[in-house]
Amino acid sequence: MKRKPAKEYTTEQQLPRLGTSPYLKLMERTASSDTNLNSAHLGLIMLWTGDNILDMVDIDLAAFDITESKLDLLLLLSLHADQELVTPSSIADRLGIRRSSVTALLIWLEKKNLIVREPYAKDGRMTHVRISAEGSTLVNQILPTFWSTCASLVDELNKEEQAVFQKVLVKLNASLEKRLGSGR
Repeated sequence: MKRKPAKEYTTEQQLPRLGTSPYLKLMERTASSDTNLNSAHLGLIMLWTGDNILDMVDIDLAAFDITESKLDLLLLLSLHADQELVTPSSIADRLGIRRSSVTALLIWLEKKNLIVREPYAKDGRMTHVRISAEGSTLVNQILPTFWSTCASLVDELNKEEQAVFQKVLVKLNASLEKRLGSGR
């Protein structure tokens, strides 16, 4: 499983892998004196890992012609199907993304008939968003692959490492959600 480049490049056009060393040198020169460099290094690796995880998920979801961000929105709508009002703004707040990003996702999902946007019955100025029957069907088709991909992300860890890693991730995620003032 490899990333597909946006376009094919000749060898001399491709940017070489740098590894962490140049970033660490840059960090040593540019980080403020009160920044813990080991913590910053870990944070950088976490950012890269997050990017790689999203790429892995998107590669596995490509067979369904959907990305992780679009599936995330469909899952959110599925899990909040009983809500009387789900607005684009509430979606943006919950997912931690800009309203314009939500609008772009909704337009794509609506064109594929995976969601329905309709005026809110109690206040026609507001838009209610819900998952469509086609969207629910697609989510149910995707979820086995999605969960398999999620499980594969920790294949390199034995059970004890997974238990420690889970504890650390849950702690970090709770801290981040607290700092952000929102969470899943």
